[in-house]
Amino acid sequence: MAEITLRDLEIFYDGDTLKISSGDEPQKSVTLDPATVKPLVDFVQALAPPEEKEAKSEEENRRESFRVPIIDESGLSVTLISGKNRCVSKPTNISMTGVFVEVPKDRSIALDIDDELRARLSMNKSEIELDAVVRRIEPNGFGLFFPETFKGEHVDPPPIIRRIVMDLQRQWMQHRKEL
Repeated sequence: MAEITLRDLEIFYDGDTLKISSGDEPQKSVTLDPATVKPLVDFVQALAPPEEKEAKSEEENRRESFRVPIIDESGLSVTLISGKNRCVSKPTNISMTGVFVEVPKDRSIALDIDDELRARLSMNKSEIELDAVVRRIEPNGFGLFFPETFKGEHVDPPPIIRRIVMDLQRQWMQHRKEL
């Protein structure tokens, strides 16, 4: 049997049921059956500070950021840089952690999954160059992941990326509204 007192709450667990009662008024209590205890434990574990949670794999982190479709007149340009080679590409969607770009068939950069390169994003007067890793290859382009948009296991992109993605999201929402 496990037992703990938190302020004026007494919590008892007998391996089957969990009973929470007031230390001042023991008649005021709540008893949870085994089917209810697990969701409560999961909930409490979800409240733990990030450093106490299990680290997520990159695969789990991959979809932690919403993808924003990019309209043609967005003003965003993406240049892929690999050594001395440059390739201007057309971004089709972006998130705080990466971008999907279409590339010309006659491009000077050959890429495979997990290849590393640099990506220069420019929009209006904002420009940033980031390390990028190829995560997806399709006939018309590449899905790029920006490792530096993560701090530990949390999405924390540079302010310029955050601003670009939010501007593109506003453009897309306005475009959808006009349809």
